[in-house]
Amino acid sequence: MSVAMVYTAEIRNNGTAALCRDALIRDLGIKDLPRYEPRGELPEHDLYIYVDDGIDNVEWECPRPNAYWAIDTHLGFDYRCQKAKQFDHVFCAQREGAEEMRRNGVLQAEWMPLACHPAANPCMRELVVHEDRDRLLAHGSDKAWDVVFVGFLNDVEGDGFNSRLDYLHEMCEAFPSFWLTTNCFFEDMAVRYARGRVGMNISIRDDLNMRFFEVMSTGTCLVTNRDVDGWDALGFEEGKHFVGFQGIAEMKEKIQWCLDNPGEREDIADAGHELVRAHHTYAHRMQHVLDICGVEIPQDDSSS
Repeated sequence: MSVAMVYTAEIRNNGTAALCRDALIRDLGIKDLPRYEPRGELPEHDLYIYVDDGIDNVEWECPRPNAYWAIDTHLGFDYRCQKAKQFDHVFCAQREGAEEMRRNGVLQAEWMPLACHPAANPCMRELVVHEDRDRLLAHGSDKAWDVVFVGFLNDVEGDGFNSRLDYLHEMCEAFPSFWLTTNCFFEDMAVRYARGRVGMNISIRDDLNMRFFEVMSTGTCLVTNRDVDGWDALGFEEGKHFVGFQGIAEMKEKIQWCLDNPGEREDIADAGHELVRAHHTYAHRMQHVLDICGVEIPQDDSSS
């Protein structure tokens, strides 16, 4: 069967959609996987997978049969809910987003959380044999930093608890060995986390975000606000797979605990890494989409 992906790269080409496409090609073996911009008339395919792309004003309607993965319902629900009504199958990265869509008449909406992509989120064991090792590890491969955060410096108005700027300011004050980086993606992001003792996540509006999975994929102990929605339903256990906190005071307390207890910290990092790689990659998510849509990938028997 012929599968195509639809998303725009006008904002960036390093988000969820790009990782989904790579997983379909690299891990699931779809060798011929065209990617189209959401405009104009498209060639005919058996399935179009449309992944949210961060733009809230695309009026173009995707041809059918189709599937839609709405990534940011927590930041722009109304547009995505209206968009979802154009699709045969609808997936939402936020559990509350899926529930709200069903309450608004999109009965086919289901929760499908974000994930990691091992090729883009390698651990140190993979980085030391990476084809770009000399560049990625030019400054070493040891655990050089106590705390690492890679991401946007969001300060969402009205968000209260999860204002990243407040939390990052407190972290920098309390832990001088702190590596903060913005606009850094894929392996360049992974090496920063892999060289840290603690990988921080400060989620916006309770979103079970990409970083939750990506930090664990790099093999570093994740410290995250525990009120992100849905981790317990995915098999994660606080204290076993990640370290949770609520509020600035507990955040600093838990980071310090991780630094004071390296053995326990690395056990948590290993358990999180094992679970996220076993069940929560973009290959797992895309296989689920194909299964729901009734698409079977032909097996390559060229070697037989």
